[in-house]
Amino acid sequence: MDSSGKFSYSLRKYPALRVLSVVFIISIILGSIYLIGFRNKPVPEITSVVPPVGSPGDLVIINGSNFGAVRDMSYVEIAGSKLTASSYISWTDNCIKFVLPANVQDGLLVVGTKELRSKPALFANEVDIPVPVPAVQQVTKPLITMLSSDKVSTGELLVIYGNNFGDSKNQSKVLFTMDCNNKISEADYKNMVMLTENMIPASEDDFDYVSWSNTEISVRVPDGAYSGVVIVDTGREQSDPKEITINTDAGRKEYLNKKIYLVQYTADIADVVTDDVSTITLRCPIPFNCPAQPNIEITEVVPEPILLNYQNNLIHQITKSRNNTPKSVFKQTFVLPVFEVRTNVNPVKIGNYKNTEKNLLSGALKSDALVPSSDKAVKELCDKIIGKEKNAWNKAKRIYEYLCDNCMIEAKVRNGDSNPLDLIKKGSGDAYDFAVIYTALLRAAEIPAYTDGGVLVNQDLQSQAHWWCEFYIDRVGWVPADPALGAGLEYKRWTDSDVVDERAYYFGNMDSHHILFSRGWSQLKPFSADSKIVQQPRSFALQSIWEEANKDTAKYSSYWSVPVVKGVY
Repeated sequence: MDSSGKFSYSLRKYPALRVLSVVFIISIILGSIYLIGFRNKPVPEITSVVPPVGSPGDLVIINGSNFGAVRDMSYVEIAGSKLTASSYISWTDNCIKFVLPANVQDGLLVVGTKELRSKPALFANEVDIPVPVPAVQQVTKPLITMLSSDKVSTGELLVIYGNNFGDSKNQSKVLFTMDCNNKISEADYKNMVMLTENMIPASEDDFDYVSWSNTEISVRVPDGAYSGVVIVDTGREQSDPKEITINTDAGRKEYLNKKIYLVQYTADIADVVTDDVSTITLRCPIPFNCPAQPNIEITEVVPEPILLNYQNNLIHQITKSRNNTPKSVFKQTFVLPVFEVRTNVNPVKIGNYKNTEKNLLSGALKSDALVPSSDKAVKELCDKIIGKEKNAWNKAKRIYEYLCDNCMIEAKVRNGDSNPLDLIKKGSGDAYDFAVIYTALLRAAEIPAYTDGGVLVNQDLQSQAHWWCEFYIDRVGWVPADPALGAGLEYKRWTDSDVVDERAYYFGNMDSHHILFSRGWSQLKPFSADSKIVQQPRSFALQSIWEEANKDTAKYSSYWSVPVVKGVY
């Protein structure tokens, strides 16, 4: 009997063998179907990684195909490590956006789905890219050997010579003494902690930093600087203080009567209706850091944001896959000091902006989405008010007094569709209208100016959204003004205030009851080109995006509270 006959005989004689044979055949069929299906499944494919070299905190975009409409169990892996869920900003079938975390190393980048992985792309962390360093670095403490001048004015260029400043600025900064009525004793000069509490850094927002090398720093004297010392702080160590005199013949700013506020606000998202998976991103403003409002502390954020400080916002993101899920509440709490600012200006001694930083001038002089300084009605009114006056301080004062004399202030804030230009046409408006139009008239008069957004806190610690202004005077710095309060806006004033003439006071001075959230208009870019954008007009921060929903979000409701003061110290 041949082998095939023996096999047939065995199948007939042994039932178990027949079962095993059937199972074997079925397994082969199923395996073949799985292999065919597996081969036909779309494999993730990376076409580009932008940027290919990044630093922690950078937004990284992966373009390609077959990533899947939602992330689900899919992932991005760099150098063998998968990103955590909080790193992702958005995920679509052909585009992934995420923020590069601090612990990512150089290596291959892979997009993986539940079963398949893309071919790898190369990604480099800029922090890990080797740079030339001295073979032996015995001294790390920065050393100031000389200043280009021992007497300078606000806004003027100062060159600091020395060593161990670092080859690039990175997180380093130059600190100047501020006039906050705290006299620095001889003992404080030896106590760096006490000394730096009375100091302010040169400002990135004002383009104060011109160049930085290991032996030479070019920096403009920042707004708020006062005679005392200058220090180079590399983030690791600080230089010994070097004495410097700030020329105050054109004007002087004092920082007084500090109050420390505990501030909190919430944002609620509810009633989400989605066609598939809804992704909603919130941009929650952070109080603005400036000389009058230094050292902002973010004390509590619930839930944890995906980005802690991105374009002066806390970034929250939620994903909903079902309609009418429970309300999501986002709470942010801050502790911040606020100083009263008093300015004493000698108009005869101020400059003419010839030496003022060009980028500062361009950003604070041109018309934008908030300030209609190029509008015909604004220009005509500006010419009427200032006449032939050339002095910047005198022009700013004339415009301020015109608004106080000729326009009526409304206590109730108008709706978001109202046009600030109605203040010129109709002669009345709210604090937002007064601040925007004052800024527009200043810019039309060729005076750099910003509209500030924040809250005004009354004696009972009740807060309300409020808007005021800053304008730049050469050799003096940023000067505050509140035309709405100057025009008689009613609110419960603090009993500890010694202000007698509020109209005169709020031109050039500012109390410590204004909490600043934004200086000027912030034109933000959406995370996705097809997002649905929501603004909050006439709110406590002046920014173009507050909420961003993906295209699958049919509708939802949102509520933002005005920041409230939980305590003052």
